[in-house]
Amino acid sequence: MSDPDVPVALEAYEALARRYSEIAETKAENGYNEHPAMRAQIGPVEGLRVLDAGCGPGFLTRYLLDQGAAEVAAFDISPAMIEMARERVGERASLVVADMARPLEFLPSAHFDLVASSLAIDYVRDWSVPLAEFRRVLKPGGRVVMSVQHPMGAYKWYSPPSAFGVHLCEATWKGFGGKPVVVPDYYRSFGEIVRPILAAGFSLRDLTETQPVAELEAINPRKYHDGMVSPTFMILDLAAG
Repeated sequence: MSDPDVPVALEAYEALARRYSEIAETKAENGYNEHPAMRAQIGPVEGLRVLDAGCGPGFLTRYLLDQGAAEVAAFDISPAMIEMARERVGERASLVVADMARPLEFLPSAHFDLVASSLAIDYVRDWSVPLAEFRRVLKPGGRVVMSVQHPMGAYKWYSPPSAFGVHLCEATWKGFGGKPVVVPDYYRSFGEIVRPILAAGFSLRDLTETQPVAELEAINPRKYHDGMVSPTFMILDLAAG
């Protein structure tokens, strides 16, 4: 279905970058669900060194900087997304094109207090590499806060051949204007989420099944209702030993 040496969603996000950057913050799933839930789970970052892993167009990067993080480094597989992030934050953060599925050799070990990753690790089939790298770059006692698709919502969305395991799937994104874009992604069961985390030596501090914020009810009642009764995302809060 895809070349194993090519990141599955690179072509799709190169095509979507500008539209995604302009629209995502106003979309129910992003601006009124995942974004506020991620920020609440991250908590205060003032004075912290933070890695934004899979930063996309820099929404979370900008937030971390505005909240007083002492240092923010960010990377994404998509050069177009890094361009959008640079437009958003300028020189305030270190921005690099890099593949989460490969060792992040440009990053120092035991340097960061927090790794934040927003809806990015889902596009990697084998989580052992990014999780090992997150562990390496964190200081002892550091945290990873990462959002992923909720298996229940992803199963309904993708209709994979089985609810068990990891499956490469596709969805056609029509909500960002212009020509629809086919976006490949991996469906992943609960077990395939939790086992790699434990194998990498992390402990699970918290798990949040996200719901939309109340403001969405007046803006889009249908999306609000759907998000309140069927989970779309999970946020995993991990502690490094």
